[in-house]
Amino acid sequence: MNVLIIADDPYVNGAIEKGVHQFDAACTIFEVSSPQEALNLMRAVPMHIVFSEIDMRQMNGLTFIERHGSFSSKASWVVISACKNFRDIQKAIRLGAEDYLLKPLDESGIYDLLKHRLIHKSNAYAHSVHPCASCT
Repeated sequence: MNVLIIADDPYVNGAIEKGVHQFDAACTIFEVSSPQEALNLMRAVPMHIVFSEIDMRQMNGLTFIERHGSFSSKASWVVISACKNFRDIQKAIRLGAEDYLLKPLDESGIYDLLKHRLIHKSNAYAHSVHPCASCT
């Protein structure tokens, strides 16, 4: 399973990486710090789950999903924010995000999210594409 983390906060990257590996150590995790890097990667590698911070220096994560979510439309999207802004949560859901996580993140919350909410959709997607980046 390919997992993409779009975040410019090293703590966010670390928490997600630990939670994903706790769930499945065989997952391939890609980390990028900018939406442009993410776009380039998503054009080359199919993603099953995408974690995106909302507040990034170059582009708002919700704007990125709105403009480029179709590159990975079968992926499960999870947005991450430091504040509980109802409008951001509402927009994320309207754009198709599966979940919304608040900082500070902890790996057990990521594990639970993967286990209980996202794995069914990403398993269905995994059967429609190569299961890992090294297979493409």
